[in-house]
Amino acid sequence: MQEFDTLWLQQQLGMAKAGDAEAWNPVIQGCLQRMESLAHRMLREFPKVRRWEDTNDVVQRSIMRLMRALQVVPINSTRDFFGLAATQIRRELLDLARHYSGPQGLGANHASGFHGSANEDSGGGLDPADEQIGLKELACWSRLHEAVDQLELDEREVFSLVFYHGWTQPQIAELFLVDERTIRRRWRSVCLRLQESVGSDWPGGLDTAG
Repeated sequence: MQEFDTLWLQQQLGMAKAGDAEAWNPVIQGCLQRMESLAHRMLREFPKVRRWEDTNDVVQRSIMRLMRALQVVPINSTRDFFGLAATQIRRELLDLARHYSGPQGLGANHASGFHGSANEDSGGGLDPADEQIGLKELACWSRLHEAVDQLELDEREVFSLVFYHGWTQPQIAELFLVDERTIRRRWRSVCLRLQESVGSDWPGGLDTAG
């Protein structure tokens, strides 16, 4: 997506509402680049998943989710669009985490010792301890995505724009037509609420500075 510009986003919305089916495409591409980055962050501690799950496949499924949702959900503002996109991204990431983590997950029940992925050069299997670290990390991500769904709407919007879309707080304040201090307060509040929900197992490398 091009550099953030409220006027440009409003123009794309107007074109989409007028019947231009292609108007949201550049915006969607920006969302999906962020989705790919988040998927990499989730999977980086779990090389076994990286072997089974191609990130491009994750992104393509997110595209399909979002395009289906756009067919049935009315979009009256850019906030509507980005809220819908964040929901679809979150659901795809949550499905991915649940698929591999937990006692019934594929990651916990698949036989260890395959060759390839992170150990391709050495020819050895993955260290079981590393696999457990990866499983624990995915479980943390799963709890985070679930907790986001339980937030109040205004908090969920702010967190989603920062985390799922990569926006800055000044950009969100511009979109919401509020003072930047309001966004900072909401961001601090949502991070505290999420950390209480997720507990001490906050996903590694997750920056809450906004």
